[in-house]
Amino acid sequence: MNQFKYTGEDWQRLVAIALLYFVAARVGLLFALMGHSVTLFWMPSGIAVAAVLLYGSRMLPAVFVGALLGNLETGWLVSAEISLGATLEAALAVWMLHRLNFRIALQDNRDIVLLLFAATVSPLPSALNGILWLDLNGLISTREVVPAFVYWWMGDTVGIIMFTSQLLAWAKHKPMRWTPVLRREAGLHMLLLVLFSLLVFSDLSRYLLGTVVGPFILLPLIVWAALRFNMRHTMMSSSLVFLFSILGMVFEQGAFSPVSQESIRELWSYNLVMGVTALFLTAFNYQRIQASESLEQSGANLRRAQSVAKMGSWTLDIPNDRLEWSEEAFRIFGVTPGRPLALQDFLDSVYLEDIELVVHAWQSALEGAPYDVEHRILVRGEIKWVHETAQIDFGVDKKPLRAVGVVYDITEQRMVEERQILAARVFECSREAIVITDAKAQIVAVNQAFTRITGYTAAEVMGRNPNLLSSGKQDRNFYREMWDALINTGNWEGEIWDRAKNGELYPKWMSISSVWNNEGVVTHYVSIARDISDRIRAEQEIQQLAFFDVLTGLPNRTLLHDRLEQMFAAAHRDGGHFALLFMDLDRFKYVNDSMGHTVGDKLLQAVAKRIQECVREGDTVARLGGDEFVVLLREADSSGATKVSEKLIKSIGEPYLIDGVQIATHASIGISLYPEDAQDSDTLVKNADVAMYRAKEDGRNNFQFFEPEMNFRANRIFGMERDLHNALVKGEFELHYQPQADLTSGVVCGAEALIRWNHPERGRVSPAEFIPVAEETGQIVALGEWVLRTACAQLSQWRRRGLPVFPVAVNLSIRQLLQPSLIELVREVLTENHLEPGDLELEITEGIMMGDAKAAMEFLTRMHEMGIQLSIDDFGTGYSSLNYLKNLPVNKLKVDQSFVRDIEVDSSDAAIVRSIISLGHRLDLRVIAEGVETLAELDFLRMRGCDEIQGYYFSRPLPADEFERFIRSDPRLG
Repeated sequence: MNQFKYTGEDWQRLVAIALLYFVAARVGLLFALMGHSVTLFWMPSGIAVAAVLLYGSRMLPAVFVGALLGNLETGWLVSAEISLGATLEAALAVWMLHRLNFRIALQDNRDIVLLLFAATVSPLPSALNGILWLDLNGLISTREVVPAFVYWWMGDTVGIIMFTSQLLAWAKHKPMRWTPVLRREAGLHMLLLVLFSLLVFSDLSRYLLGTVVGPFILLPLIVWAALRFNMRHTMMSSSLVFLFSILGMVFEQGAFSPVSQESIRELWSYNLVMGVTALFLTAFNYQRIQASESLEQSGANLRRAQSVAKMGSWTLDIPNDRLEWSEEAFRIFGVTPGRPLALQDFLDSVYLEDIELVVHAWQSALEGAPYDVEHRILVRGEIKWVHETAQIDFGVDKKPLRAVGVVYDITEQRMVEERQILAARVFECSREAIVITDAKAQIVAVNQAFTRITGYTAAEVMGRNPNLLSSGKQDRNFYREMWDALINTGNWEGEIWDRAKNGELYPKWMSISSVWNNEGVVTHYVSIARDISDRIRAEQEIQQLAFFDVLTGLPNRTLLHDRLEQMFAAAHRDGGHFALLFMDLDRFKYVNDSMGHTVGDKLLQAVAKRIQECVREGDTVARLGGDEFVVLLREADSSGATKVSEKLIKSIGEPYLIDGVQIATHASIGISLYPEDAQDSDTLVKNADVAMYRAKEDGRNNFQFFEPEMNFRANRIFGMERDLHNALVKGEFELHYQPQADLTSGVVCGAEALIRWNHPERGRVSPAEFIPVAEETGQIVALGEWVLRTACAQLSQWRRRGLPVFPVAVNLSIRQLLQPSLIELVREVLTENHLEPGDLELEITEGIMMGDAKAAMEFLTRMHEMGIQLSIDDFGTGYSSLNYLKNLPVNKLKVDQSFVRDIEVDSSDAAIVRSIISLGHRLDLRVIAEGVETLAELDFLRMRGCDEIQGYYFSRPLPADEFERFIRSDPRLG
């Protein structure tokens, strides 16, 4: 019953159909032949069937209402019975058409035949019902029953055929694409149709031609409409002919006058023939157009398929040497389509080195062998790969007649294959162990490096989990975090320990990556690892050097800094206190100079041992360098510090027996307390240092607590800060340049720019005195920019004067590096002076990574990408983080002169220098030693493989003009 639930749109259609039926009925009844209800041309029947076909049986009430209103002249009862018959007629016609799978598009002859069948059968009950009610009510005589029934049936039949098809055409057929030409042609067609209709269905032809023109003269115009235009236009033309014919009959003019039973039947037959002819011709035209479009679409699909597959087809008429290519074949060979081709055109495209191969394959095919060949072709200077196959048809005399073949563009396939071969070679030749597992972490492939590193062959690990290499040193949390990273990001990288087949443990640096398919599902995992045992050993060695004093085994400055920070944090948290003792040996330099460095080293070792014996286990004893020691006393106040200091003074002051010689030394100690004297580590150490100098001033061999008045040196810093600012404004600074020499060739390979301050009152001020002040006060930023601009401008001037090409090194402070504009400044200075990035070398200290490590790394990486040389200055004296060092994009390590100065006599310094050179070379860095002043130092460095030197042995720092003269003298190392 849902089909009779009406929407607002359905109600609108009901009203419109009822109204249209009523109007068409009133028009049809104007031509009634018998009574008020029998006419030979009943348009409403076509409207009713079309409405139900288009909108369903829910439109039947509209048919009933329209018929009821249209036949009211016969009375309410008869009109109601006639309306029931009309409704039954529409329902029956639609039911039959649905049962016969009728398609309302009317584009097939079968559907037109079905419509004709329904139009013939469905009016019979309606006509019988209507005539009987007219007869029973005396509206027609008994002798008129049979002709009335026939007329009724004929009127409904022609109505369905003419107007159902007309309405379906307007509802279901797409509008025609009207071009200007078609519009003019359609206008001409309608004009001729009207003119000829007037000639046929009026007496105009009698007056003009003296005779009546035959009605079938209009048939060519109907054929024209059916074959040239769409069904809408054709059925409109047919309806126009129908209208003119009815008007001619009404006015008793034209081909079907005078009106008689016979002429009416002839007119009915004529309209039926014209309408059916129009329908069949239109359907035929649609089928013809669809076949043409289907053929065209098939050709387009074939061309598209060939384009997608990169496959072209070709045929060769062998006797006549005529070659035909598809569009894709033209594209593959890079030939303009349309021109005639011969076999030679194809051969001209073949790559010269493959001509013999192709000709041989073709000759073999002509003898009966399959034609299947891969070769190269030359397309607009570009080499492509193609794969060709073909079949050859032979005549009865076994002569080749015709060849049909296809050609595939396999360039991408070849490139993929070459990449796969290359990837396989890289896989096998890689020095790093590569493991590929499936999604379940089962090994599916390993390379030769894996076997070399682990000792396992591919057969031994295939299908097994990589955890067979587990060393047990990593816990469950480690592996859980590793898998979490893999699942969340698709990658993991880190250090891990594994166990080789022989049981040995080894460290490796491993990265794991997930491999996804097109659906985003993980299919494999790829692990790449390298054995870092050598690096770990080097790191451990350097770590020892970095955090512990080589000579005494005590913590060095770096480790002292870490422990001091820890002690500050604990004391701040718990409200505790501690003491720092800064100790310097008295007369140690005299011992060292008079008795030699060996004795001096042994004395330092003995002193370190006595210091450790005087403190508790939780206290820290550190050697800062030379004869300076620091003691950290946890939970100690001034009283505790006094007791320990007295104990140290007494213990260190007792004589030492070294190599059979009795040696005496004493200590001066400065003490600062937390929190009384300082709230940070640097100030605490500085204050203890100040107190230690007071102890020395008071006669040595004593200890002093820090007092605020000892800080008079701070006042000197403030004065120097003011003088620095004025010096930069007044131009009191100048640059000196110290040459750097290559130890292999002996020639100049660079120069370091060193700042000098000519103070108007104090004279030449040492950089060691004013640079720390500039760092502390922040003036180093402006000072550093001046050095950078001046050095680059000088280098540019030397280049213009023809000096040899070498880079100039400029020192970079931590404060400078933290300036966001530094990168642009460097780029601007290079551009202004027309210098290449390789002309500039930036020297940084190890401590540069102690602050904002991310910002420092980003800056260094940008500089490295620009091509600027980077070196680490004073290496070994600062914050030596190997973890940062291995990742820094630097080119050079610079050995501090404090190590070089005593390498002949101090075994610790010699060991440090050897280790730094070894470490630098392992990290693929060049190593330069500064402060080289003697031939012995030069020979030591040369024998240990140092790359470059800088120092007074080669040249002191020189003003720009003297430096230029020095370079022009072509200096060389001996």
